[in-house]
Amino acid sequence: MGRRFARRVGACLLVAVFGFGALSSIGPSGTALAADNPIVTENLLPGSSGWQLGGLVASDATGQIKGYTSATSVSQGGDLSLYVSVNPVQTYSVDFFRVGWYGGLGARLRLHVGPLNGVRQSACVPNATTGLNACGWPASYTLTIPADWTSGVYLGLLTNSQGYQNYLLFVVRDGRPATFLYQQSATTDQAYNNYPNDSATGKSLYTYNSYGAATVAGDPRAVKVSFDRPYSGNGAGLFFAWELQFIRWIERSGYDVTYSTDVDTHANGAALRNSKAFLSVGHDEYWSTEMRDAAEAARDAGVHLAFFGGDDAAWQIRFESSAASVPNRVIVCYKDATIDPVQGPTTTVKFGDPFLNRPEQSLMGVMFASSRNWDATVDYVVTNSSHWVYAGTGFKDGDTVRGIVGYEMDRYWSEFPAPVATSRTLLGQSPYTTGNGLPDVANSSIYQAPSGAWVFAAGTISWSWGLDNFNGHAFADARIQQTTANILNAFQNAGIPQPPPALQITGVQATNVALTSATIGWQTNNTANSRVDYGTTTGYGSFATSATLVNTHSVALSGLAPRTIYHYQVTSVDAFAQSVTSADATFTTASSTFDLFVSAAANRSAPSALQGQTVAGTIYVFTSPASGVTRVRFWLDNPQMSGTPRQTEGAGPWDFAGTATNGTANPTNTTTIANGSHTITAAIDKSAGGTDVVTATFIVGN
Repeated sequence: MGRRFARRVGACLLVAVFGFGALSSIGPSGTALAADNPIVTENLLPGSSGWQLGGLVASDATGQIKGYTSATSVSQGGDLSLYVSVNPVQTYSVDFFRVGWYGGLGARLRLHVGPLNGVRQSACVPNATTGLNACGWPASYTLTIPADWTSGVYLGLLTNSQGYQNYLLFVVRDGRPATFLYQQSATTDQAYNNYPNDSATGKSLYTYNSYGAATVAGDPRAVKVSFDRPYSGNGAGLFFAWELQFIRWIERSGYDVTYSTDVDTHANGAALRNSKAFLSVGHDEYWSTEMRDAAEAARDAGVHLAFFGGDDAAWQIRFESSAASVPNRVIVCYKDATIDPVQGPTTTVKFGDPFLNRPEQSLMGVMFASSRNWDATVDYVVTNSSHWVYAGTGFKDGDTVRGIVGYEMDRYWSEFPAPVATSRTLLGQSPYTTGNGLPDVANSSIYQAPSGAWVFAAGTISWSWGLDNFNGHAFADARIQQTTANILNAFQNAGIPQPPPALQITGVQATNVALTSATIGWQTNNTANSRVDYGTTTGYGSFATSATLVNTHSVALSGLAPRTIYHYQVTSVDAFAQSVTSADATFTTASSTFDLFVSAAANRSAPSALQGQTVAGTIYVFTSPASGVTRVRFWLDNPQMSGTPRQTEGAGPWDFAGTATNGTANPTNTTTIANGSHTITAAIDKSAGGTDVVTATFIVGN
């Protein structure tokens, strides 16, 4: 809000547009993708990294190339005029890109125009009283938006013949009743815009970055700002700071979304009721009475609202027409009721000011608290982790998410009325020290209105940094992605996600036990991941995992020692963070020559080494050789092999109780053997000469 909190915006945005390496991202949470969803179809088309600025970025002071558009948004089939200035006079081109995911490339090139003959437009002179700086340049080029341009945020990349570049920013609307309506924060971009940022004449609605003579405000800041001028810096306003990350994530996730700006919400607020949910993202601070009325009417009609930002809907503004009588091209915000010539419900002060007595907390559930320096975000701290918003995240109360709280934050104020709600929950309780050195806390919030609509407020401008790593923050977090998906899925599906039954593990067994390997299998009632901890003691020490969510689990173990007893236990965690671990069990790997095996089936399937096993009931015991053997003799509890063998087999398969005529093993009924420790010994006569002897110790436990 103040000079030292907001000055860093311009510098960080310059970082945002250099270098494609900053576009890494954690994968999205799963969503149901509709085949007729134009966002899914659009993002399957080839993307491009060519939308990013190169090394020559035009400056406001020199004005190598700068421009603005005739509207913040335009319908498919509508006309959009561009107003471009070059210095010195030279040709230029415009590349139009639609912003999205596109396999991580971030945008899709839709049209290249040029070279066009450029002109150096006249300097933009601020009004002495209001500070209004409206350039009023003649149009340089008019684009008719093709009907196949999917609704979205678009960048016009201006490049002059010397290679200097700058952006134009606009939205293409399609007017369809998509599930989600995304509002691009054009009014806040313009409120902070101090074009030309030349330390001489540039003015915004803020004192800290305004220059020149004092206005009616009593200092250099303007009380009116115009869309008929370029954005300072790279020309994209604040878009790269917080909105691009959200758009990349929501389009990667395949949600059905259509786009508009807050100017559209002002002019046609009823359009909010055409979608299931309305999304405000990033820095959406400046709202008109009409915008506020539209959001409240949508909520009361059952439309869900989500404020994935902070300091939203804080300042009331009015719109005025331009000098050319184009509606809604001028933003008015005196920020002081005593100097605003309009007195009444549209006076331009904060919504929470006693003059208006309309605190934004009654809409969002929280409201602006304080600020930190731009690059001094703090950790998000979870509270009420059992709420459905956090389902499947694994969050526990007190868990943290790095670096997504700041630079402006909201909290719940007991001094102001809470929203009318059937339920209300604070989801985040994140302590921080303000830029002025004072302690404060940021709250995220959700409530359900009597209409059934849910209203979520992140309480931090930088929530989107937890969704995607554009701009090099590296704060993307799968748990925040899942939280955001839970919210959107509830909005989309008209219901909150219900947790599954308690996770259960059954049928744990070791199979395919060989000389140095084994397979551990089990079942879970819910789909879940797989982990096996194993070792020669109950301390385990080794593990093997699979992240795939399945009901039937199979994990292969390798690198085991021969004829060794291994302890193991299995663990599964489902999508709702329910975790179950089995009891300890054992298996014994095969010997280096031949070995004795036990199976529960007459066909000898799923055998395990007999050594160390506890057995009961009917079992089938056999030894391993398939060839090169002439005879196998078996003894029970007679490792010295004295006297007559219990069983002698002259042909394979080599079964302890003999082989049936159909080739299956005869059973051994362990109830005829006393409970306790026993041995079976096999003497294996080899056709090449010599006899191998193997003994296995096992336990009968009937």
